[in-house]
Amino acid sequence: MKLLGYLRSCLPTIALVVAAVALSAFILAVSGAGLAVIVLVSIISCLGLALALAADWVRKRPFYDDLVSCADDAQRPLWLSEVVERPDYLEGAITYDTLSAISKAANDGVNAYRRQASEYREYIETWVHEAKSPLAAAHLMLDNLRAEADRVESVDKLRALDDELCRVEGFIEQALFYARSETVDRDYLIRKYRLGDLVAASVKANAATLIGVHMAPVMHDLDFEVFTDEKWIEFIFGQVIQNAAKYARRDNPRLEFSGVLRDRGNASERVELTVRDNGCGVSAADLPRVFDKGFTGENGRSGKRSTGIGLYLVKRLCGKMGVGILADSVEGEGFAITFSFSTNKFQYVDRGGAVL
Repeated sequence: MKLLGYLRSCLPTIALVVAAVALSAFILAVSGAGLAVIVLVSIISCLGLALALAADWVRKRPFYDDLVSCADDAQRPLWLSEVVERPDYLEGAITYDTLSAISKAANDGVNAYRRQASEYREYIETWVHEAKSPLAAAHLMLDNLRAEADRVESVDKLRALDDELCRVEGFIEQALFYARSETVDRDYLIRKYRLGDLVAASVKANAATLIGVHMAPVMHDLDFEVFTDEKWIEFIFGQVIQNAAKYARRDNPRLEFSGVLRDRGNASERVELTVRDNGCGVSAADLPRVFDKGFTGENGRSGKRSTGIGLYLVKRLCGKMGVGILADSVEGEGFAITFSFSTNKFQYVDRGGAVL
């Protein structure tokens, strides 16, 4: 609490005391008191006021300083009763009791929300694992039916049904990673991986999707080592691959993975992976919003069945894992996403991930 602010809050009291001193001086003058007596009484009264204000400021300052400190910290207001001592003067005690009751109610609400969110996440994870079993059985039955089918029409229908089941699996997997995205820092292990191996694994996992749209992946300059979590980064790459397949052009669709080392030898040294397709691209107006939750853009509104979750989740997970991400596009020519992996493994330690 600043002194000037305190004095400003005491202006009504100061004005009343000054008025009382002036009235006392006037009464003394009318009563025939000498000038020296009037001046002495006025000085003593003003000095008493100054000492009273100083003592009051010294007594209240620690409490108000603690309140200001709590207000500046986003988390400390919730723990007000733990970090601030209850003052011994009336207005401070009333303020403390009121704020303590408010912080207790807020803490109860936050804890209830956290329990609800935790229970919901656990339910989603359980549901995802349960839903995968019938899907796997359906795939197996389709394989058996495809082996027995004689007519081309039947094979095509089975292939179409298989594609739809793969789409359902993709959405279920997306739901699982979305539920876990709040606790990425407790569910990932940083290791050193070859970038080309991570890309190849992601391409293999999404091979059916790429084959379905006749998209040819091309990989070059991926012989770099990066620090990341294999499970999370393959999911991220998979979302980008599926997005590229969704908006692929009909004639000669292409998906290119290329790597480069930037700022070699500097503190900002990093490995950049660019994933580029030659699809419909994104307009300049839509580009800044491609990572927004629920944003589908003009392409998503033109019958592509876009949910606006995939790239949002990619951006969210990259932020939690310390992976830089940037989108670029030319409408009608293609869309590109660039991932940046720092070569400094200590930054991952700062984020709470174990580095092996």
